[in-house]
Amino acid sequence: MAGHAQAGNEGFTNSLNAARTAEKRGDIARATSIYNAARHMETNDAANLCALAHGYCDLTFLTPSIAVQKDLMTRALDCARRAVALAPRNATAHASVAVCYAKNCALAGTDIKSQLSYSRLFKQEAEKAIALDPKQDVAYYLLGRWNYGIASVGFFSRAYVKVIYGSLPKASFKDSAANFQKACNLAPNRILYHAGLAMAYDALGEKKLEIDQLKTCCALKPSDQEDEDAQREAARQLKARN
Repeated sequence: MAGHAQAGNEGFTNSLNAARTAEKRGDIARATSIYNAARHMETNDAANLCALAHGYCDLTFLTPSIAVQKDLMTRALDCARRAVALAPRNATAHASVAVCYAKNCALAGTDIKSQLSYSRLFKQEAEKAIALDPKQDVAYYLLGRWNYGIASVGFFSRAYVKVIYGSLPKASFKDSAANFQKACNLAPNRILYHAGLAMAYDALGEKKLEIDQLKTCCALKPSDQEDEDAQREAARQLKARN
């Protein structure tokens, strides 16, 4: 998720800091407990709810258990939805919901129908976020993922796409690259976005542009676990090409 939301009161800020300290120690149980307590108390501040959604999302990187990850994402989505209910015109809240749907999409495994259902939802929320604030970099990144994912759907999966979307939506690798590029322009130091752009260039057959983006991924400093993972994969891909 892009950026931590600002907490609105000292008690909440202290709880958030305590949870992040536990997270850095790898203590997922302690961090989750703190977030749970804050989640039950926090009912009227959209920014704080977005911060909690972000926190739960971050905790998914601490466990290989899909069941635990799904549980964390259920809590994250609850916080993000509550933020939207409180502030329907808050772009960050819609972006938070979009991120939660996207992460649930990734956790759907081989369940194509669930993947497509979540993809439709995160596309809708990403578009709402951008309509409210054109500088929502994470929303452009998600639209890049959506275009790439739908453009990659195989022939036998298109029937599922028609069921979920009502028809075959317009999606292309070219649009995917354009969305990823916008995300990179808005947040040029975000490795995850450059990795997405490299992926789109690969699909377009633009090998030189792909390698340039992979090199950028390796040159930048990671800002979070997603960046670290993207950088590691970019280095692996570069090595495979040599």
